Amino acid sequence: MATSNKSRCFTIMIVPHSEEATYSLRLPLYIVQAAVALLILSVAGLSFLGYAYINASAEAREARILRQVNMAQQEEIDALAVETQRMMDHVSALDDLVEMVTESLDLSDDQLEDLMQNQASGNSNGTYELDNLEHARLTYASRSSTGGVLERAVNNITLLQSAVPAQAETLDSVGEYMTQAEAKPSIWPARGRISSGFGVRKTPYARGSYQFHTGVDIIGSHGSAIYAAANGRVVFTGYRGSYGNMIIIDHDYGYETLYAHLSGFAVSAGDRVETGQTIGYMGASGRVTGTHLHYEVLYNNTPVNPTNFMNKR
Repeated sequence: MATSNKSRCFTIMIVPHSEEATYSLRLPLYIVQAAVALLILSVAGLSFLGYAYINASAEAREARILRQVNMAQQEEIDALAVETQRMMDHVSALDDLVEMVTESLDLSDDQLEDLMQNQASGNSNGTYELDNLEHARLTYASRSSTGGVLERAVNNITLLQSAVPAQAETLDSVGEYMTQAEAKPSIWPARGRISSGFGVRKTPYARGSYQFHTGVDIIGSHGSAIYAAANGRVVFTGYRGSYGNMIIIDHDYGYETLYAHLSGFAVSAGDRVETGQTIGYMGASGRVTGTHLHYEVLYNNTPVNPTNFMNKR
């Protein structure tokens, strides 16, 4: 009959180098087998724990990298949000300013569009994107079907940045138009009535002869105020032959106005004047038949009909 495992033993003998007695340690075989099995399980457990630790360390390192990337992206998003808001505030401010200026000039949408087209004719590409701002707004308000948050934010800022120069050009055009409007003669230079118009007329001093009258004559009371017809700079005050006491104002953009036969001056050469400002007084100096104002409008040094510019009294 076979011997039971429990009766089998594993003997460990200790033999010293001296003549002392030997020692032996007898362990039951099942205990040795259990110890070997426990050792194998311990090694396997430690290997599994080591593998799990390595994986956990790699995942933690990847998580740290992702957190750093997310933080960098969040900072970029915050910066883009600030830039977007700044650009939108700039566009909104330009919008309000353009609206205020166009309202003050009483420009219609068609007139403003014509103004933009006129400016566009001087551009190298011959076009002008009047709808840039509206396009940018619509794109900014929408969500693109492709691309991430950062890509959409960058695209939105790019559109806003392209809209700001467009609005600035619009504002510059409106400002230029306003400056030209202020420089263009627009009011009656004196109170009274026109006694002699622009064009061919009989010569007052010679019967049967004709002359070209380069302005209009306005009859009024002696010493009444003479007004600047538009903003400008006085370039001449003094006595000049048959014109008598005369004032010439340069309004820029090719416009000049001339006021003759004055009794006195209220301004001097070099002065800046505004529309409606008193510049002199009606009189009868020079070669005249009576008290009146001789008023001329010149465009690019050529006399034009002043009544085309006498819109307001």
